[in-house]
Amino acid sequence: MQVTPTLILNFLPLAIISILFGITSFFLAREKGRNVPLWTVIGFIPLLNMFFIWFFIGAANLKTEQKLDKIISSISTKV
Repeated sequence: MQVTPTLILNFLPLAIISILFGITSFFLAREKGRNVPLWTVIGFIPLLNMFFIWFFIGAANLKTEQKLDKIISSISTKV
């Protein structure tokens, strides 16, 4: 089977979108304290990334939750 330039051009938009989703997933995972390699790989998978990016945007920020837990525990021990 010979790969034609039109076949490559047909998949180019999907590849560009997947790369953008993968990069976005990487930065979101790092910022929210999640599993960075896992979420980056999920971000690169076409079609799957379009569904999971919305979940990931709305997911809780684990780093912020840990900071809040420390603040709450320090306040409760002082009182």
